[in-house]
Amino acid sequence: MFQAIFSNLPALLFTLALAATLLGLLVWAMAAQGAASKRTARYLWGAALGLALLGLLRLIAAP
Repeated sequence: MFQAIFSNLPALLFTLALAATLLGLLVWAMAAQGAASKRTARYLWGAALGLALLGLLRLIAAP
């Protein structure tokens, strides 16, 4: 089961990056109301950028 998931690692990394981006957007909207920190949203967006770049590098390096 896990082999099937990890066999397409770039797609998994892009999906996780999208999820982190959307979560960061939600946290940013909560921060606008004073219920969360904008720093947390920036960390999530940084993680999303890292995951997307890692996925892109894996996609390029794939045979």
